[in-house]
Amino acid sequence: MSDEVKHKERPAPLLAAERVQQWTHIPHVPNTSQPGGLSKPRILLLVGVVVLLHGSAWWFFQRAKAEPVITPPEIPEMTVELSSPAPPAPPVEEPPPPPPPPE
Repeated sequence: MSDEVKHKERPAPLLAAERVQQWTHIPHVPNTSQPGGLSKPRILLLVGVVVLLHGSAWWFFQRAKAEPVITPPEIPEMTVELSSPAPPAPPVEEPPPPPPPPE
């Protein structure tokens, strides 16, 4: 930045009266619109168009859609990979043979 910009004096802030004076110089433009600008035939046409649009939207969302074909899911075969061999099975204790029958 040049020194001219740095050392340029700021304008004094506007006083409340000066601010009001700025707003009073804006010309007033009166509202020229007239209430009830639509005639009865135009209102009926507008109502008809709205009913037609709402009816067509209702028909579009209510019509039956094609059912998708249901296919069973394909489940891949499960493979289990172990990082170490299975531990040996615990020894099975066989019960002692029954005593011989008395003679």
